[in-house]
Amino acid sequence: MIAMLGLGNLVCRFVLHTDMSYLMPWLLVGVVSYFFLPCLILWIATGKPS
Repeated sequence: MIAMLGLGNLVCRFVLHTDMSYLMPWLLVGVVSYFFLPCLILWIATGKPS
């Protein structure tokens, strides 16, 4: 998923000639929270690291 964000950034920079690098930190936070936040919530709620 992180590689897809990087490839999308390269396409925007070199093909579309727009700089989207200011969005990359927000997108990375979104990806990390999408994948790891539900697991963390379930771990805290159940007490089992599934």
